[in-house]
Amino acid sequence: MSAAWQSLLAQARAEFHANARLRWGGLLIVVILLVYLLLVLSDVRAQMQREYVQQVQRLQKISSLAGQDEWLQRAERARVLRDGLQAQLPTVATLGLAQASVQSFARDLIASSGKPLRVQSETATEVGRGSGIWRVPVVISGALAPDAAVQLIRRIEMQPNLIVIEQAMVLNRNNGMVALTVAGFFRVEEAANAPG
Repeated sequence: MSAAWQSLLAQARAEFHANARLRWGGLLIVVILLVYLLLVLSDVRAQMQREYVQQVQRLQKISSLAGQDEWLQRAERARVLRDGLQAQLPTVATLGLAQASVQSFARDLIASSGKPLRVQSETATEVGRGSGIWRVPVVISGALAPDAAVQLIRRIEMQPNLIVIEQAMVLNRNNGMVALTVAGFFRVEEAANAPG
């Protein structure tokens, strides 16, 4: 250390010992810093304690779930259901063929009922982005007695392909009115092979 630094240090010590306010101020600064450090450490300890409790709870949940064999059984049942649904999805070459198939199904259904019902096509939509599975809806509507409407609904539900009734409105007035939104689901090869 150089002589200039030594003289400055000696002068600062002499000033510190000679001035009582400077000593009390220095002591107060040290006390404030210690209190602040204790508060910070207390906050860190509380945060670590909360994280520890959360981790213990998470571990307990995982441990309780790990011992349950029914998850494997549920996964197997879900796989069987998925395979069953996949088997009900007919595969067609294009979306136009899927729409024609649903319209043909609806017209055959109307012909078997013997009533003058209307078929109105609606816009086909893809189920999930890039899945290649399309929902193709039609609306069947017209004058139909409630018991005949129930028969029509039963014929729709007995189809081997995945065709669902999404909306049904049956009014039992003078001659009865029915409006059914029926959707067929198809795996479209054209969409599956399209570059994505």
